[in-house]
Amino acid sequence: MFIKCCLGSLLLSTVMPVAATSINTYRQRAATDSHGLIAQVRQQLDRAAADLRPARERALLWGMGTAAINSNDAAALAEATLRLDGLTGTAHDEVAAAEAGFLRARHAIANGIGDGVGEALSAANQVQGHADPELSAWARFQLCDAYTLAEKPEKAMPLCRQAVADYRGLGDLYGMGDAENDVGLALATQDKVDAAALAYRQSRHYFSEAKADVLVVMVGDNLAQMYIKQGHARAALALSQASLKQELASGRISDALGSQTDIAHALYELGHHREAYARMRAAVALARKSAINGVLIDMLRAESRMAERMGDLRQALDDDREAMQMESKLDTPALRAIEVRLEQRYAVREKELRISELEHVNKLNDLKLKAVQADAARRQAQQQRQRLVMVIIAVLVLALLVVVALLVLLLRAQSKYAAELQTQALRDALTGIENRRAFMQRADTLLGGQAVTTPPHVLVLIDFDHFKRINDSAGHAVGDRVLAVVAEYLDRAVHGAGHAARIGGEEFAVLCPHLGAEAGMRLAETLRAGVAALPLPAAVDQPCVTISIGVALFEGRQCHDLSSWMRAADQALYAAKSHGRNRVVASSAMTEA
Repeated sequence: MFIKCCLGSLLLSTVMPVAATSINTYRQRAATDSHGLIAQVRQQLDRAAADLRPARERALLWGMGTAAINSNDAAALAEATLRLDGLTGTAHDEVAAAEAGFLRARHAIANGIGDGVGEALSAANQVQGHADPELSAWARFQLCDAYTLAEKPEKAMPLCRQAVADYRGLGDLYGMGDAENDVGLALATQDKVDAAALAYRQSRHYFSEAKADVLVVMVGDNLAQMYIKQGHARAALALSQASLKQELASGRISDALGSQTDIAHALYELGHHREAYARMRAAVALARKSAINGVLIDMLRAESRMAERMGDLRQALDDDREAMQMESKLDTPALRAIEVRLEQRYAVREKELRISELEHVNKLNDLKLKAVQADAARRQAQQQRQRLVMVIIAVLVLALLVVVALLVLLLRAQSKYAAELQTQALRDALTGIENRRAFMQRADTLLGGQAVTTPPHVLVLIDFDHFKRINDSAGHAVGDRVLAVVAEYLDRAVHGAGHAARIGGEEFAVLCPHLGAEAGMRLAETLRAGVAALPLPAAVDQPCVTISIGVALFEGRQCHDLSSWMRAADQALYAAKSHGRNRVVASSAMTEA
């Protein structure tokens, strides 16, 4: 899903105030006049030179950096982050370090490079527990924003909710609008359409009260995505067209791509299929040219779905593969491990800050108690102090033991929860069998040495024939039931010989270690016949459902790695489709062997 955040959204007058030092001074200008803001910041930095106070310079550089991200200006972003790094080094300025980290995180997530969430966590750690409530609210919102953009709603939601509360306490309508928009994005990622639409409308209400009409329009494009899902395509089209006009005028390329995608979806729902498909193709081409890879992955998937509906199956498959390859480069075990460690460090630090606050209160109470005791009984003061010290030590020791015990229990619960999430991440939510991620991990492990075995490994790719007819005639709910019935049969039928996985839509794969060509073809034929014989739900108006199957061996020549192996099986599957469907076709490498 394409999501759009109002990065930098506080009102700025046309002339930048000389004495302004708030980190949020230039938020709206960064979104509405990014090129103009960059030019004015450079001019002010050149004029002021060494006379700028650190807080003033940070505010200028943060505004410049957010404007650079909005306009996809790599040079301006590099200049802003490098100067912030300079402040960090010369003045040991942790706020400058946090600003540079959040800018790099936002850029990394938007462009699909590196570990943007990890960078955001490191930045948040720089100012965690800061005494300035505005700075604390800002840091919490930036971390919420990073998780939202990375489509991790379960981690984003509590931070975003707290950011709304923080900004409400500060009376910051713009911050409330920003954070409420991210709440809507997180809910939309979880496909909670009605709740997300409500959050977007609340965000627009806050921006409207703050007279930030440009941001009302910007959030309108997010609301348009929900309107499409609610069946209000015409209203969605109007919102997205207004947003696109504004984004093109202000040079926000990434946001404009999102609006173009939403316009294509709305046009398709209104029946303008060819126009919608052409607009989608043009938007993807622009995203690819601009190298905005974080956006490109979602746009490729959207184009794939539209291409499939238009009957352009080859384009749909090419888009899906490109998106999968780009995503696989981002989601690596090493990056995930770093991210988990940073999250744990952030959580532990939050608890330490709470404990520190309690200890501070206890010390103040202790001092008051000692003063009262000294005034009341000077002769017994020494003895009372000794007793008091013993009590305090005992209480602190007991409290420390309790805290340690609670932390141990919490860590165990987190470990158990992480293990459960890992298991869920490898299972397809609809069918219950392994998903694409589990399949890729299993295949990578199997081919770790890339040695050809005897008998060789077999890969079976399966795709439904004319499955769209079931969805169109009986509805997607019945189609999902058919998918679940077939998946259960495949999982049962290949037990002992291989591992079945749903790798996307109506496509399944069976990985068969050491099975060999003959046994592999027999198994494929058994699966084809077995699926055709399965009883279907009463709502399906056809006697049976059929599948086409492509089979490939890992023989070390044409199929020498996972990519070539999957390509061979996919070509065989395509041949099965082309020659009438409901059949099993072996790859050319098998027929030549």
